[in-house]
Amino acid sequence: MQQNNSSTTITIKHKRPLVNAVMLGVFVVLSVVFTLLDLRGIKIYQVSEKYSLMFYFAFVCCCVAGYNLSTLITAIYIKVKQGTPGETTMLSVFYKGLMFVAAIVGIALIFGKITQFTTAVSTFSGMMLGWSLQQPVSGIAAWIMVTISRPYKLGDRVTLPNWGIMGDVIKFSPMYMTLNQVGGTVGSEEPSGRIIQVPNAILFGTVIINTTGTQRAEESIYILDEVVFRITFDSDWEVCEKVLLDAAREVTTDIIQITEQEPYIRTETWDYGTLFRVRFMTNAVDRPRIIHEITKLATKEIQRNKNVDLAIPYVYSFKEQKQKSMRDDKDKIEQLEISKILPDTLPFEQILEHDGNEITAIMNSIQTKGLLQPIVVRRNANSDDYTIVFGEKRLIACRQLGWEKVPCIVNNKIGAEVSSAPSGRIDIG
Repeated sequence: MQQNNSSTTITIKHKRPLVNAVMLGVFVVLSVVFTLLDLRGIKIYQVSEKYSLMFYFAFVCCCVAGYNLSTLITAIYIKVKQGTPGETTMLSVFYKGLMFVAAIVGIALIFGKITQFTTAVSTFSGMMLGWSLQQPVSGIAAWIMVTISRPYKLGDRVTLPNWGIMGDVIKFSPMYMTLNQVGGTVGSEEPSGRIIQVPNAILFGTVIINTTGTQRAEESIYILDEVVFRITFDSDWEVCEKVLLDAAREVTTDIIQITEQEPYIRTETWDYGTLFRVRFMTNAVDRPRIIHEITKLATKEIQRNKNVDLAIPYVYSFKEQKQKSMRDDKDKIEQLEISKILPDTLPFEQILEHDGNEITAIMNSIQTKGLLQPIVVRRNANSDDYTIVFGEKRLIACRQLGWEKVPCIVNNKIGAEVSSAPSGRIDIG
């Protein structure tokens, strides 16, 4: 099918000028013949005092010849300019309309009704022009207004949300604003090369968002943006924040120096995890690349770090998952020395003083039933000790009972933690 369409296009391209040339010659000859016959008195029918039917035939042939001559000249010109056959087709339709108008004028002239015809056409044309020129006049007014006030200029990236259009302004004429489409069939905010002609007349009645900025200050060309990461509930919050902020800072270092605005984190609860939104200042035009670089750096760091994980939907049986969790916890239990487990916030002595009665009850339970639930800790970077995560009171009770070791679940067996190194990278070790 594609080959057939291509062949048709080539045939039209090569045969159209030849057909117009032949038709031009035929109708020129016919118009001369009809004119000579009219002059020799062969009129067929005398339509009016001055004109005959033979004269009208000659006039119509002249109109057809003029149509073919105009089309032939246009086809040759477009071919020289390396245009497309479609351009010739569009103009030939226009010439054809002029030909029919000329034929109607000829009828009015021959029948002596040219005055009445002119009056009727003038009245109708005035009504049509008054109606049809509303949009062009509005377009010119919008062009003048935008040129003077300059809410946007060439090179700015604008969005017309009511029309679902985004693009970079490449031309602004009295009738149209020409945009290089951004997005479209491309799933990103990048120029696609498709040209959109937006009539200026609609600019009065629609919202236009200039995402580039209109001020000359260098800071104004930057906008706030964000990248969203879905993180599991059991991920280390501080590590996750540092990973995302480090990635955003590394990619937008130049922008931070100009705007003096640091990236920051905003979070919210999600169905099966936490949404971490890392927000940063970005260049409106370079936004896709910046988002890509931040996503790549942060994702690679999350893949290397055992304390942070990306959340995905997961459907499971409650009983099956509970049994699996018990098996996994059993595999992770280690006997750790109590002296190597450090408090998280408050010292153990302060907790014992404040919650002494509760801890005494826990000691009695441990002596009777044993420690039913292990302590949860995380390994500290660059050291052999640990920090408690869950079970401070149980740990204090075991200390009071004189235990030297306590069963623990270590969240990060390889010790992946936030490094204090000035490089800002995550230390995995």
